[in-house]
Amino acid sequence: MDENWSAPASNAREPERMKSSGAVLSARERTIVLLMGHGLSNKGIARQLSIAPETVKSHAKNIFWKLTAQTRAQAVYRAAALGLI
Repeated sequence: MDENWSAPASNAREPERMKSSGAVLSARERTIVLLMGHGLSNKGIARQLSIAPETVKSHAKNIFWKLTAQTRAQAVYRAAALGLI
Protein backbone atom coordinates (compact mmCIF):
# COMPACT_ATOMS: atom_id res chain seq x y z
CA MET A 1 0.00 0.00 0.00
CA ASP A 2 1.25 3.48 -0.80
CA GLU A 3 2.48 5.17 2.39
CA ASN A 4 0.96 8.47 1.27
CA TRP A 5 -2.49 6.90 0.98
CA SER A 6 -5.02 7.65 3.68
CA ALA A 7 -8.64 6.69 4.16
CA PRO A 8 -11.23 9.37 3.50
CA ALA A 9 -11.68 11.51 6.61
CA SER A 10 -15.35 10.63 7.07
CA ASN A 11 -14.70 6.87 7.02
CA ALA A 12 -11.56 7.11 9.14
CA ARG A 13 -13.42 8.94 11.89
CA GLU A 14 -16.56 6.81 11.92
CA PRO A 15 -15.33 4.22 14.47
CA GLU A 16 -13.88 7.06 16.55
CA ARG A 17 -17.21 8.89 16.50
CA MET A 18 -19.09 5.73 17.47
CA LYS A 19 -16.70 5.24 20.40
CA SER A 20 -16.94 8.84 21.53
CA SER A 21 -20.73 8.74 21.33
CA GLY A 22 -20.63 5.68 23.59
CA ALA A 23 -22.66 3.53 21.27
CA VAL A 24 -22.40 0.61 23.69
CA LEU A 25 -25.27 0.37 26.15
CA SER A 26 -25.34 -1.81 29.25
CA ALA A 27 -27.99 -4.52 29.50
CA ARG A 28 -30.00 -2.32 31.89
CA GLU A 29 -29.75 0.68 29.57
CA ARG A 30 -30.95 -1.45 26.64
CA THR A 31 -33.92 -2.59 28.71
CA ILE A 32 -34.75 0.98 29.68
CA VAL A 33 -34.51 2.36 26.15
CA LEU A 34 -36.70 -0.52 24.95
CA LEU A 35 -39.33 0.35 27.57
CA MET A 36 -39.07 4.01 26.53
CA GLY A 37 -39.89 2.82 23.04
CA HIS A 38 -43.04 1.21 24.42
CA GLY A 39 -44.10 4.61 25.72
CA LEU A 40 -43.47 4.08 29.43
CA SER A 41 -42.62 7.06 31.62
CA ASN A 42 -39.71 6.98 34.05
CA LYS A 43 -42.15 6.08 36.82
CA GLY A 44 -43.67 3.33 34.69
CA ILE A 45 -40.23 1.93 33.87
CA ALA A 46 -39.27 2.09 37.55
CA ARG A 47 -42.39 0.14 38.53
CA GLN A 48 -41.79 -2.43 35.79
CA LEU A 49 -38.17 -3.00 36.88
CA SER A 50 -38.69 -2.53 40.64
CA ILE A 51 -36.15 0.27 40.85
CA ALA A 52 -36.37 3.91 41.93
CA PRO A 53 -37.51 6.50 39.39
CA GLU A 54 -34.28 8.42 40.12
CA THR A 55 -32.32 5.36 38.99
CA VAL A 56 -34.26 5.31 35.72
CA LYS A 57 -33.57 9.02 35.30
CA SER A 58 -29.85 8.39 35.80
CA HIS A 59 -29.85 5.56 33.24
CA ALA A 60 -31.82 7.75 30.82
CA LYS A 61 -29.22 10.53 31.11
CA ASN A 62 -26.49 8.01 30.32
CA ILE A 63 -28.46 6.70 27.35
CA PHE A 64 -28.98 10.21 25.96
CA TRP A 65 -25.29 11.01 26.36
CA LYS A 66 -24.07 7.74 24.83
CA LEU A 67 -26.41 7.99 21.86
CA THR A 68 -26.05 11.76 21.51
CA ALA A 69 -29.82 12.04 21.72
CA GLN A 70 -31.86 14.94 23.03
CA THR A 71 -35.27 13.27 23.19
CA ARG A 72 -36.59 9.85 24.18
CA ALA A 73 -37.80 9.24 20.63
CA GLN A 74 -34.36 10.08 19.25
CA ALA A 75 -32.70 7.74 21.77
CA VAL A 76 -35.03 4.88 20.84
CA TYR A 77 -34.52 5.49 17.13
CA ARG A 78 -30.72 5.58 17.43
CA ALA A 79 -30.60 2.50 19.66
CA ALA A 80 -32.71 0.62 17.11
CA ALA A 81 -30.65 1.90 14.17
CA LEU A 82 -27.45 0.72 15.87
CA GLY A 83 -28.98 -2.69 16.58
CA LEU A 84 -28.82 -2.17 20.34
CA ILE A 85 -32.49 -3.01 20.85
